[in-house]
Amino acid sequence: MIEVLLVEDDEAIGDLVKYNLEKHGFLVDWVLDGKEALEKLSERKYDIIILDLMLPGVDGLDLCRKVRREGKNRETPIIVLTALGDEDTKVKGFSAGADDYVTKPFSVKELLARIEAVLRRVGYSKKDVLEFEGIVENKKSKTVTVDGKPIYLTKTELQLLEFFLEHPEQLFTREELLENIWGTDHNETTRTVDVYISRLRKKLGEKGKYLKTLPRLGYKLTREG
Repeated sequence: MIEVLLVEDDEAIGDLVKYNLEKHGFLVDWVLDGKEALEKLSERKYDIIILDLMLPGVDGLDLCRKVRREGKNRETPIIVLTALGDEDTKVKGFSAGADDYVTKPFSVKELLARIEAVLRRVGYSKKDVLEFEGIVENKKSKTVTVDGKPIYLTKTELQLLEFFLEHPEQLFTREELLENIWGTDHNETTRTVDVYISRLRKKLGEKGKYLKTLPRLGYKLTREG
């Protein structure tokens, strides 16, 4: 799971960014000022930092410089998110160590695209993450979130979910699922598939509705009603 430190003192913007990032499978720590940010940065390594410049306490530019000078997050990508959109401020931000710059007001779609682009530049591949209607699996860390909240799956449940996430809107018979998940050399019956589908639906909560049963045909991960 991609871990994000969000440093933003505007609560409305912070809520918006945190909600949408978690919905897309990110794990977000949100702090309201530079001092809190420094404390968090001293405690753990993040995958990306989203930083407002106009902060109480430690100024955003100073914070950016401190991050780049020392500590475990020296190489962590930083995206500046601020209302200060003039050229001089942007130059100062990049000089302080920022990797990208998003000016307020902004769209969530643009911010997500910028985050993905920055992560790609440091070797993160979107192929490592599978997503369907708020269900997100990180294939590297083998973690799953539903609308940003982690859920625990057994090895077989995870394999089953991953198979559906890799093949959305495709119908599979019970026999096909047995072969793909349990292999060709197994002693399971099609009833085993039904049991695991039922367990998976329960763990997905409301999102379990997307794992549809087609009577006498099989199962499909679909948005169809």
